[in-house]
Amino acid sequence: MPVPLVLTFVSTVAFAIQLLIFAYLYSSHRVRFFQYLLLAWGAYTLSKGLRLVDVLVLGIDRASFATDVATVAAVGFTLAAAFAHRWDYRLRGRDVLAGAAAVVLLTLAGDVGAADEGQRVVGVVLGAVQMAAGVLFWPSRGRSIGFRGERLLAGLLTLWGVHRIATQFVDTHPGSPGYMAVHGVFITLYFLSTFAVIIMVLERARSESERLHARLREAERLATAGELAAGMAHEIRNPLAAIVNATALLTDEAGLTPDERSTTLAAIRSEARRLNRILSDFLHFARPQEVRRTPGNIRDVMEHVGGLIRDDRSWAPRVDVKVAVDPAVPRFAFDRDQVTQVLWNVALNGVEAMNGRGRLSLEVARRNGDVVLAISDTGPGIPRERLPRVFEPFYSGKPNGSGLGLTIAERIVAAHGGRIEIDSEPGRGTRVTLLFPLEVA
Repeated sequence: MPVPLVLTFVSTVAFAIQLLIFAYLYSSHRVRFFQYLLLAWGAYTLSKGLRLVDVLVLGIDRASFATDVATVAAVGFTLAAAFAHRWDYRLRGRDVLAGAAAVVLLTLAGDVGAADEGQRVVGVVLGAVQMAAGVLFWPSRGRSIGFRGERLLAGLLTLWGVHRIATQFVDTHPGSPGYMAVHGVFITLYFLSTFAVIIMVLERARSESERLHARLREAERLATAGELAAGMAHEIRNPLAAIVNATALLTDEAGLTPDERSTTLAAIRSEARRLNRILSDFLHFARPQEVRRTPGNIRDVMEHVGGLIRDDRSWAPRVDVKVAVDPAVPRFAFDRDQVTQVLWNVALNGVEAMNGRGRLSLEVARRNGDVVLAISDTGPGIPRERLPRVFEPFYSGKPNGSGLGLTIAERIVAAHGGRIEIDSEPGRGTRVTLLFPLEVA
């Protein structure tokens, strides 16, 4: 088989493979300019296949009319892809008809007059069109977002156009050195252009994915803000209503006994403290402080929290507080204030769950590479269906709870690189376990 025919066959197979790659990518990356490039690459593959038919079936050395039409159409689709990339141009019915007419006219022009002269003129025109497509693919100055591969494809298409023009003035008789050089450069430009197109498409898909993720994060942030606002409104409404009702009673001086007035004032103070606690918890949740780890002894923190529970006169006589610290637990780095806040919130939840009567155990142990802080109570426990929601903002099983204590605790523990585990069963109490990674001081 002659060498030119072998080259045509190999390039046809290679073009078909690249076309299949384009078709596969297009199935998941439906960009308009890529659609037109897919058509262009399909036309190039068709022209190569028709060239084989010309030689093997029709037995002619020159390209047939159909082969020339496919080649000219490929250049036309490349220009349409450049328009689509630059100005989001869309091929319409009249554009397709006008383009088809131009393709036929250019193909016929190649056969007007001397065959070589006609082919040369058409080749120069097609080269100029290809160079124009390359210029249009070059990133414009006014566009803020660019994509990898644009400059590469623009340069390659421009070189391809220059190559197409130059070949009109080179001896490309099949089998000659000029023919081999021209064919080799053409194949190289085609393969590199394919590579550049793939880079562009994948880069555009990545950028679009990043933009979609950014929009999703913004939507989630707004949704979270809405939920927080609704939760705050709900939590603040009840104390405010109680305060308004109490002040209405106080304005009726003749209708209240001294004991009733004292009770009403106490209710106002209680609801005001509740409002302050809700707002303080929300500020801790909305503006978490930076974790500042310093080496410390966790025993001191546990004893401090246990002492706070014991010293509270409202439940000190009825709550049995036990603190047990494994002496094998070494000093490690943690934020003392934040860990104290976590332990206090969890311990206070346990005491309130027991209605101020029962046993509260505070334990410190070591488990593999973690320091384990466990707070156990003998309260009624948490129903199984409520366990998955205990860390949700503003979700509380207590009538007057803010629903932010465990949310803040989880955030602080996570900032230390740890985690919280809750083991609870109705009627058997609750055990909250805080695990902190051990960084020995």
